[in-house]
Amino acid sequence: MKSEYRVGAYERLSKEDNRNDESSSIESQKMIIESFASFHQMKIIRHYCDDGYTGSNFNRPGFEDLINDIEKGYIDCVIVKDLSRLGRELYKTGTYIEDYFLARQVRFIAVNDGYDSNVGDAMLGIRLSVNDLYLRDTSKKIRSSLDAKRKKGDYIGSFAKYGYMKNPQNPKQLIPDPMVSSHIIQMFEWASVGLGTGKIAQKLTSCGYPIPSVYKNENRSHVLLKNENQGRGIWRAQTVKSILTDQIYLGHMVQGRWKKLSYHSKKLVELPEDQWIIVKNTHQPLISQELFDKVQIALKKTKKYSAKKDKKYLLQGLLFCKECGHAISISEKKYKTKTSHYGHCNYYQKYSKYKLCTAHHFNYDQLEQDMRDFFLKIGEKMTEDRTVDKLMASFFRFNDQNLKKNQDKIKELKKEYNKKNNLILKLYEDRLNDIISLQQYQLLASKYDNDIKILLKEIKGLKKAIVMKTNDCVQKKYQQRLREFLKSQYITHEFLYQVIDRIDISENKTVDIYFKVDFSNYLTE
Repeated sequence: MKSEYRVGAYERLSKEDNRNDESSSIESQKMIIESFASFHQMKIIRHYCDDGYTGSNFNRPGFEDLINDIEKGYIDCVIVKDLSRLGRELYKTGTYIEDYFLARQVRFIAVNDGYDSNVGDAMLGIRLSVNDLYLRDTSKKIRSSLDAKRKKGDYIGSFAKYGYMKNPQNPKQLIPDPMVSSHIIQMFEWASVGLGTGKIAQKLTSCGYPIPSVYKNENRSHVLLKNENQGRGIWRAQTVKSILTDQIYLGHMVQGRWKKLSYHSKKLVELPEDQWIIVKNTHQPLISQELFDKVQIALKKTKKYSAKKDKKYLLQGLLFCKECGHAISISEKKYKTKTSHYGHCNYYQKYSKYKLCTAHHFNYDQLEQDMRDFFLKIGEKMTEDRTVDKLMASFFRFNDQNLKKNQDKIKELKKEYNKKNNLILKLYEDRLNDIISLQQYQLLASKYDNDIKILLKEIKGLKKAIVMKTNDCVQKKYQQRLREFLKSQYITHEFLYQVIDRIDISENKTVDIYFKVDFSNYLTE
C-alpha cells in the first residue's frame, strides 16, 4: 500500500437529485471528501465536478477529465462521497470499480459507503444493484411524468419544431416563429402543386434558408437577413418530407414518436403511429387541413422510382403477402435443362418455426409473363382507340390550364415585386428623415432585397416554363414519345412501379393488383 496518493476528488449532482437537500450538494460532497482526505493525510490534486449530469451513463465532462488525468498518470486515487456519485448504472459502474481502476492501480474510495478498493467489499454488487434499481425507478417516474405532460398537450422538447418557437410567457406552448413560419407555408404550397421533395429542397437551399439544425443554434433576430448561404446547410429531401407529413403544422401536438430501448441506453426506436401521443388543437396552425390532405396525396403521386439497386426481376419490390403484409421474395431454382423462379413470403421464411405465416410458394415466371401480356394488350387497345390523339388533346387542355395559372402567378409576383421595391424606397426616405436608425435600415433593406431576388428567380422560372409549354417542337416530341411508348414491346420495372401500387399474393395463390392508373376503359373480357 502506498504511503502517498495523488487524489482526484469526484463530485456529481444530477438534475433529478433533490437540490434542497444540502447534504447532496456539490459543496457538501467536496466538504465530505476533503475532510476524509485531511484525516487520512491524503493530498487532493484536483476536484472533478459534474453538476446536472445523470448517473445513468458516463458521458460527463468532469468524469472524462478525471479519466484523462488517470491515463496520463496524474491521479492514482479517486474519492467520491458514495458509490452513486460515481454512477448508478450497474454494469458500467461495476466495470470501472472492479476492472478499470484495478488494472491501472488506482485506489477507489466511497466515503459514506465505507468502500475502499484496497480492502474490498463482498456487498459491492448488492450496493450497486440498489443504485441501479433507484435509477430504473427514477427513469420510470420521469417517463410517466413526461407522458402525462404530453397527454395534456404540453410541448416538452428542448427546441421548438421548425416554423414555431416557444411562447416566452409559457414555454410549454408553441407559437408561430415569424422568421421561418412562412417557409413552412411555402413548402406546403410547392408540394400541393406537384413539386417533389427533392426539388423543394433545392429551392430552399438556393433561397439561402438555413436547415432546422442550423437555425435553432443561430441568432433568430438576423439569421435570414444575410445574403450568403455559407453555413446554412444543404436541405435534404427527407427533411422536407418529414415536415410535409407532420401534423404539428395543423395545430396538433404530436409527441412520443420515439422511445429509448432501456433506461441506461441512448438508442431510440421509432414507435408505430397508433402509439404516438397526439393532442388536437393545442396551438395556432400554419396550414389548413385541406392543404395538408392535398399535399399527402401529391407526395404519393410524386414518389420517385428507386434505382439504388438493380432490379433483377420485373416485379421485384411490388409483391406482398396478402395474409401478413410483408414482402414476397423471388428465388431461383436450377434444373439440368432450365432455370425457374418462385415467390415466397419473407416473414414465413424468417420465422417459420413460429408458424406466423405460410410459405405462399407460387410460379413467379408465369405471373411475370401474365403481367407482360396484360400490358401489351392494354397498349394495343389504346392504340386502336386513337388514344394518342385523345391523350394529346387532354395534354393540350391541361397545358393551357397550367399556362393560364403560370401567367396569373407571374402577375401576382410582379405586384409583390413592386410592393417590395416601394418598401425599400420608403425605408430610404425614413432613414433620410432620421425616423429609423442606420442599423434598422440596413437590416430591413437587406431582408427586402433578398425577398426581391427570390421573387425574380420565381418569375424567371415561370417564364421559362411558359416558353417550354408553348414550344411546338416540344409538343411534337411528347406526341412522338407517346406513340413509341404505346407500341413498345419492352416493359420495364420502372414503368410498372409508376402504374402499380402493389401486388398481393394470397395463400391460395390468388393475385390482387392495385393500380395507380385507371385502365378500366381498356379492359376486355
